[in-house]
Amino acid sequence: MVGASEQVQVQFQSRSGNWSTVMRVENLPQNITTAMRTVARVNPGCRVRAVDGLCRVLDLL
Repeated sequence: MVGASEQVQVQFQSRSGNWSTVMRVENLPQNITTAMRTVARVNPGCRVRAVDGLCRVLDLL
């Protein structure tokens, strides 16, 4: 099970299809949601995801 103290990477998918990590936040739902919305706002039209330390996708916008 993933602990609350672990870091989550927030990434966006560029138009070329590559995923780039732009933020790391604590694995807390509110932190992840806020970070994902921020990344989506800065990178309009791109997909955004949150990935844990085991490379599992936690959420996708």
